[in-house]
Amino acid sequence: MDSFLGTLVFLLPGLMLYFWLQSFGINPVVKHSPAEFTAVSVLLWFPVSLTVILTFNLFIHLTNWNTFQPIWSTEELKTASGSFVFLIIFLGSSVLISFLAGAIWAKWIHQQLFMKLINGIRKSRGAAEFSRNTSVWEEIFTINGEKVVKIIKLDKPEEYIVGSIRKASRQFEPERNIVLDEVDYFTKLVEKYNPTIKHVFIDTKSGIAIYMYHPNSITEVQLMDHKSENPIISPWCT
Repeated sequence: MDSFLGTLVFLLPGLMLYFWLQSFGINPVVKHSPAEFTAVSVLLWFPVSLTVILTFNLFIHLTNWNTFQPIWSTEELKTASGSFVFLIIFLGSSVLISFLAGAIWAKWIHQQLFMKLINGIRKSRGAAEFSRNTSVWEEIFTINGEKVVKIIKLDKPEEYIVGSIRKASRQFEPERNIVLDEVDYFTKLVEKYNPTIKHVFIDTKSGIAIYMYHPNSITEVQLMDHKSENPIISPWCT
C-alpha cells in the first residue's frame, strides 16, 4: 500500500507533465527503460508537486481550513496522503497544474527562450539548428493548412498517387499512414499544370518518396484551371 501511495504522490504528477509535453509536441516519443522513466518522472514531479503543495498551503492559510495542516516536508506529504480527501485534491490539482505548466513551457518558454538559447550555442559551434518540431514527419505532415502531395515508389516512379491530405499519422504511431482526398481531381490538376514542389519527404526504409506541392502554386493552378475552357471539375463542387 505504501508503494502504491508513493507512486500516486511521488511519480504520477511527473508522468502527467511528461504526457502533456509529449502531446504538445515538445518531447519525441521514445522507449525508455524503467530506470530512465522513473528518473524523468521524479525530475518532473518536483515543479508540479511543489506548485500543488504551495497552492494547497495558501488555500489552508486563506480559508483557515482545520481538516489539514500545511505541508512543508516529504514526511508530512506522505502522512497527508493517507487521506482519500487529500489524494483527490492533490491528484486533481496535479492534473490541472501539470497541464498549465506544460502549456506555458510549450507555448512560451520552450520556443521563445529555451530553443533560442540552444540554437544560439549550436550556431556558434557551426552545428545545424534544431527545428521547432521533434521529427521530420511532424515538421512536414502534421502542420495546419491544406497539403497536396504526390506519393511514389522510388523503384517505380511511374506509379504514383496524388491527393490532398485529410489525416496523417502522429509521430508515435507504429505505422506511417496518410488519408488522401480528391485523388482524381488533384492527379489531373498536377498532370496538367505541374505545380511547384515545396518539399520532398523520402523514407529510405520503405522506399517511398512524398512530394509536397507549394500551397500558393496549387492555388494558382486551380485559379488558372477555373478560367480555362475545359476546367477539371472537383467532385466536392458537383
